[in-house]
This record gives sequence, structure tokens and C-alpha cells, in this order.
Amino acid sequence: MISTSRRSFLAAAAATAAYPTIAQAAPGAPIVIRAGTIPADVAAVVEFARDRGYFKAAGLDVEIQIFQSGPVIAPAVVGGSLDVGAANTGSLAGAVERGLPLRIFAPSSQVGPNTSTDVIMVKDDSPIKTAADVNGKTVAIVAMKTVQHALFLAWVDKHGGDSKTVKLIEIPFPEMVGALDSGRVDVAIPSEPFTSQGRTGNRVIGNCYDALTTQMLLFGFFATDAWLAANKDTALKFAAGIKQAAVWANANQKASALMLTKFTDLAPAVANTMGRATYATTLEPAMIEPAIEYMVKYGFLPKPIDASQLIWRP
Repeated sequence: MISTSRRSFLAAAAATAAYPTIAQAAPGAPIVIRAGTIPADVAAVVEFARDRGYFKAAGLDVEIQIFQSGPVIAPAVVGGSLDVGAANTGSLAGAVERGLPLRIFAPSSQVGPNTSTDVIMVKDDSPIKTAADVNGKTVAIVAMKTVQHALFLAWVDKHGGDSKTVKLIEIPFPEMVGALDSGRVDVAIPSEPFTSQGRTGNRVIGNCYDALTTQMLLFGFFATDAWLAANKDTALKFAAGIKQAAVWANANQKASALMLTKFTDLAPAVANTMGRATYATTLEPAMIEPAIEYMVKYGFLPKPIDASQLIWRP
């Protein structure tokens, strides 16, 4: 671990209300928030909010800690060593279904059928060309039983393969392309910036999210019910800062890509050409429902849950 300084009108209205304009900080010491995220574009909006000064203007000092995958962040939030975490919506649905008191209170990235940040990659000289060729192969994934995992399986099945035959192993994003290059795995599912970093000597055979038919919230920022109840104003300021950063990053993709070089090993030349995440600016159940659908379909959730259960309603 490396330390670095929400279908109804009512639901949508409540989500919008969760993003006030950031007020200028009152005199005094800033409020410290310990936030955990991953070193990938899908959750980098928190870095942008800090570096652009949106948190500071609201009187927040957001201390960011980098973890290798989202699912390991939830225990740190539940245990109290983090106040806020970033994780994929599928994993959070699983946590809430198991009774953990976690709620999303700010969105991060959204994905759709044409999203290019998370791809299915093989070596240039690999005989694997189609989903059917992935049958029986070993695949690197950052974390199991996530929405990315479920949608990769959906891609295999949609394009003529048999997802039940695939063997998946967990490998952190920074090590994933190396595992592919060395032959430890046959297929990798990196996320940007690691997707672009791994293109030399490798090729893309599919898009991890092309089974989707609508936009889906992939990542969100969450906290415990207790922390949100005790820190309502702070949570609202954090969410407002995230929204400001999302609007800025969506409109300034080159500038925000260069910011990624500060907390990853991304070269500026790659930053200028890589596929970019799109950040959601609203939080509503309809954008989480596809994640729950695919998590249930592939057995990662025992039954559907109400997506609104995942969203904090201040």
C-alpha cells in the first residue's frame, strides 16, 4: 500500500441534491478524510479533485492511499482505517447483500458497450483470436466476483465461447501485462493506463463491457452508514468535489490524463493516446441495476437486490 497526500424521479432528485456547490472553507484546520482507491483511470477522479484544489476549497484534506484492487478496500473502510473507499458496484452489491453497512455516496466511472478502458488482451503471436479460443485458457483478472469478472464471462458466452471452462487468477493491474508477456496467463484483462502500456507485443480481441446495452456505473465512492451519519456535511462536500472533478475531467481528457502520470508509471506519450474513462455526474439506481443483473447471472449474487439499497440518501 502506497500513501499519497445512487429509476424514479425521487431517487434521481435525491442524487442530484447530494451535489451542492462547494462552499469556501471556514477558517481553521481542514477536515481530514482517509480515502482508498486503485491506480487506474476508472477511479482517478478522486486524484483529480485533490490536485485541482476542489477538496481544499471546501476545507477538506483528502489523504489518498493506493490499493491494488477495489475489494480489498472495503475491509479497511469497515475496520475504520479508511473513511472512504472506491470499489466496483458489483463488489459493493455483494457486500451489502451480505449485510455490510456500506453505501455509495459519490459516483466514479461509468461504462457502456463501447468503453475501451478494460479490454481482453493476448500476445501478438497467440493463437487466441475469438471467444471460443478462450475456452480452457487461463485469464488474469484484478479481482474475482466483481462486475468486471461477470461481464468478461458475458463477453465469452455472447461471442461463442463457454465461460464455464475459463480459469481466472487474480493479478494486480501493474503486474498483469507482465504475466501475459511471460506466459503465466494466456489472456489478460487490464484497465487503463495499463491497457495502453501493454499494447506493445500484445493485441486486443474484445471489449470487456460490450455485453452491456446501456450505461452502467462501474466504480463509486462509499463509506459506512455510521461514518455517513456522523459526517453528513463532510460527505456532501466530498461528493461535490468529486462531481466538479468529473465535469472537469470529462471536458479535459488530455490534461486529466497527464495527471495520471503522478500516481502511476504512465509515460506522458501514452497518456496522450490512451482510452479514457468517462466519469458519472449523477448517482441513481438505474445505473447500478446492470451490475446487479450480471452479478446474479454468473452466481456472484444469490439473488437480485434493490439497487437503491446501495445508495446513501442524506
